[in-house]
Amino acid sequence: MHIQAKAVSPKTREAVITVVLLGTLTLLFILVPWTGDDWETFYGTGQRILKGDALYGSRITHAYFSNPPWLALLLAPLTMLPEKFGWALLCATTLMAALLVLHTWADALPGLIKPLLVLTNPAMLYILLHGQIDMLIIAGVLLPKEWWPIIALTKPQVAIGLLFGLPRRRWLAAGLIVVGVTAITLALFGFWPPELLRQPTPFRSATHNLWLGLWPYQIPAGVALVLLGMSRKDERLLIAGSPLLSPYAAISTLIGPWIAAVTYLSSWQATLVFLSWWGAVIYRGLAG
Repeated sequence: MHIQAKAVSPKTREAVITVVLLGTLTLLFILVPWTGDDWETFYGTGQRILKGDALYGSRITHAYFSNPPWLALLLAPLTMLPEKFGWALLCATTLMAALLVLHTWADALPGLIKPLLVLTNPAMLYILLHGQIDMLIIAGVLLPKEWWPIIALTKPQVAIGLLFGLPRRRWLAAGLIVVGVTAITLALFGFWPPELLRQPTPFRSATHNLWLGLWPYQIPAGVALVLLGMSRKDERLLIAGSPLLSPYAAISTLIGPWIAAVTYLSSWQATLVFLSWWGAVIYRGLAG
C-alpha cells in the first residue's frame, strides 16, 4: 500500500528554517571568544530582577541601567541562561531581526548585496561587539502600531519618531497599552520614573556620542525626516529621524537609518555609502 506523505506547509517550513538558522547562529556566537560589555549590564539588570534588587540608583557593571523597567522584564528570561549563551542568542536574534526588517521595508526582494550590507556595517558590528538591543527595538515596528509608543519610550534615541506615526484611530488602544504596561511596572518596582530620570548619564559626554559638540543643531534634520515620515506614512523615515532628535546617539543607533537608506538606494548606491562609512570609521580610528 502506497502511503502518500503529507505536504509540509510553507509556514511550517519557514518556522523550521528559522529555528535551525537561529540555533546555528547562536552556536557560532558561543564559539566567539567575546561577550559584550553592554550585555553584561543588561544581564546584571535581569539578575537584579530575579533577586528582587533595585534597578536604579547604582551601577550594574560599568554602567547604569538607563531604560524603563519593562525592558528589564523582557530580558530577564535570557539572564536565566549562562551569560555567554544569552549574549550569543541576543546576537543571533539581532541578525535575523535585521534581515526581517529589511525584507519588510524593501519594495522588492533585496537580493544578496543588500542583506550583506545590513549585516556587515559599522553599526551592526558595534551592536554585536557590545551586546546592544538597538536592532531589536527597531524590529518593534513590525508589531501592531498600538505598541509603537511603548517601543519609542523603551529607547528614544532609536525609535522616538514612531510616536508621530500613530494613526489617530489607534490612540486609545495605544494609550491603554502604555497605561497598562506602566501600571504593571509600578506595581512591581514602585514609583520608578523619578529614579530613572535621576540616573547619571555619563555617556552623553563620552567621546562615542555622535552628537557631542553638535547638539542641538542636528534636531532640524530629525524634525524634517519625521515630518516626511508622517506625511508619507512611512515608518522608515520616522526611524531615520529618531537619532537626530536625541542628545545622545552611538554608532549602534544608526542601524535603523542605515536599513532605511538601503531600501531607498540601489545596490551600487548603497555599496558606495557602505564603503564611505567604513572609510570614515577607519580614518577616525587611525586619527584618534
